[in-house]
Amino acid sequence: MLLILKVVDVVMIVLPFICVLLAVGFFTLFERKVLAAIMIRKGPNKVGYMGLLQPFSDAGKLFCKEFVYPNRANVMPFFFAPSLMLGVSMSLWILYPLNFVDMVFVFGALQFMVTAGVSVFGVMMAGWASNSKYALLGSVRSIAQSISYEIPFCLILFSVAVFILTFMFQEIMLWQESFFVLCSLYLSGISLWLISILAENHRAPFDFVEGESELVSGFNVEYSGGGFAMIFMSEYSSMMFSSIVTSVMFFGGSELLVSFLSLFFIYFFVWIRGTFPRMRYDKLMYLGWTIFTIVPLVYLMAIVVVGYVN
Repeated sequence: MLLILKVVDVVMIVLPFICVLLAVGFFTLFERKVLAAIMIRKGPNKVGYMGLLQPFSDAGKLFCKEFVYPNRANVMPFFFAPSLMLGVSMSLWILYPLNFVDMVFVFGALQFMVTAGVSVFGVMMAGWASNSKYALLGSVRSIAQSISYEIPFCLILFSVAVFILTFMFQEIMLWQESFFVLCSLYLSGISLWLISILAENHRAPFDFVEGESELVSGFNVEYSGGGFAMIFMSEYSSMMFSSIVTSVMFFGGSELLVSFLSLFFIYFFVWIRGTFPRMRYDKLMYLGWTIFTIVPLVYLMAIVVVGYVN
């Protein structure tokens, strides 16, 4: 009986992460279908009914391929980097803001910032360990981009936390009570936040880390098979959780409302990719160190001053 209870506990711990990986697979299918509609074509429709089994086919193909590596690569970091990226991405889901959980993170917003910041080390390791100029340039771009956009990223998150006086995602959800308070009061903040999470997750039009036209796929150019699949899954998992955090911070309310809004922001990621061309790298860096830093900093200072006066 004790063994059965332990097995049940392990299954209950592992099952949410399996569900996240399944959601990542169908997110890729959703993206391909939406991009196909934008380009007026069909998209994947051969494997299963309307292509619904395409994610399983892609995953099976990638993980069954041989995992080759360059002769001059640093072998241990090269193999470890995809695991690190996927592990960091999956660890974000421990912070999922359910109202009824056994473990609650009182400083969930801070933990989210810390974990999201660690993800860049996986990209840096993958680019350096590949011992390829293209991969190294992609990882250097990732580091510079992440540093530039984590500052406004953190300032906006601190503005919300200082305004509500809590770092707990559950309390931020309940405080707004479906009235979209922060979205209305901090419209410039949500605009900058959406652009910042696009840059943080290396999505178009800020996908300079991959930069196919000049870097031949960027930091993951030397990866194939299972390693490439793990990098791919980590990026999409982070995008999904960023959509949930956006819904919680600026809209809140019930879990059902947050779920629907998260789906909308997932669609937002895909729509932006199919609509806007890639920016110039110097313009991205200029935005990160000027407008995107000044506006949330001024708003944060205003909240602090008003709170001190009152």
